[in-house]
Amino acid sequence: MDRAHFFALTAFFSIVLMLYLVYSIVAPFLAPIGWAGVIGILTFPLFKRLRSRLAGRQQTAAAVMTVAVVFVLVLPVIGMVFLLVRETAAAYLFLERLSADGGRHLFENIQAHPLLKPWIERLNAWFGPFTLELDAALFPQMKEIAATVLNYSKAVAKNVLFFVLKLILMVISLFFIYRDGEGFQRQLLSVIPLDESHKRVLVDTVKRVVMAVVYGVFLTCLVQGVLGGIGFWAAGLPSPPLFGAIMAVCALVPVVGTALIWLPAAGYLFLSGEVVKGVGLMLWGALVVSSIDNLIRPFFISGKARLSVLVIAIGGLGGLVSFGLLGVVIGPLVLALFLALFEIYRAEVVTDGSDKG
Repeated sequence: MDRAHFFALTAFFSIVLMLYLVYSIVAPFLAPIGWAGVIGILTFPLFKRLRSRLAGRQQTAAAVMTVAVVFVLVLPVIGMVFLLVRETAAAYLFLERLSADGGRHLFENIQAHPLLKPWIERLNAWFGPFTLELDAALFPQMKEIAATVLNYSKAVAKNVLFFVLKLILMVISLFFIYRDGEGFQRQLLSVIPLDESHKRVLVDTVKRVVMAVVYGVFLTCLVQGVLGGIGFWAAGLPSPPLFGAIMAVCALVPVVGTALIWLPAAGYLFLSGEVVKGVGLMLWGALVVSSIDNLIRPFFISGKARLSVLVIAIGGLGGLVSFGLLGVVIGPLVLALFLALFEIYRAEVVTDGSDKG
């Protein structure tokens, strides 16, 4: 091995080691930095307009834009988080009350239901009286899930200082993204060994995917969650904000979506004797909550920002499992970048090789 190769290998492994160390240092704060990046990409056109209004004063425009984002976006999100913590505790108490008698009250309502009573009497005549202890069969799992969420919420409440620290880091990162983002992008692109046209494809892919996911997925899921919460509130069910938030997450699931939540809830109302509320919630869920995405998603996503449903579903759900809420953006972004790089490779290597052959 000659001296040049030795130094090249040494430099390569040194860079790999430093990247690993940098990742280890930054890993606890990837979420706030990532969210700052997402917000920065979404609002950068507004920042450029503000900068032109301020005669090109970069730092002043960055400061004003950051403060605006804090008041318009960050503070409402903080309020929503604490509201969900409170509603989680209320949902846990509801499950405790529901399972206090082993589910007998609910089962008695089922047996007395006008539509089900004749069938239950026939079953009792054939197989003998049927009893069900929901407390032993089902509610321990439900209570365990609720208790886990409640404990996590309490942990979040106890670690308010760490939460505030991450929030401050996100705001600071957002300021520097506004101020230095364009320069950082130029430096990053300068070390990517691709043609300028391919670099533009990658940059366009990042912007397009972030816009598509946030506008086409996040906002659509948010609207479905809000409408689902309204349905729970109108039906008199407990913790509408909590179940609305759960429905917003379930809206990512293809085909079934929010029906994973509102359909069992409607069944519970129906079996509890609240037939009108149960039917009303079922109609609201089917005709409004589960159908509204077909109306608003095209409004949120322009033609060029459209993504394959498969990419959004697999990337969003896989990213959610792997990276948390930020993964809803990271997952589709990684898949879209992979497809873009694969297309570049196919065009440059495979096609060129076949042409030469």
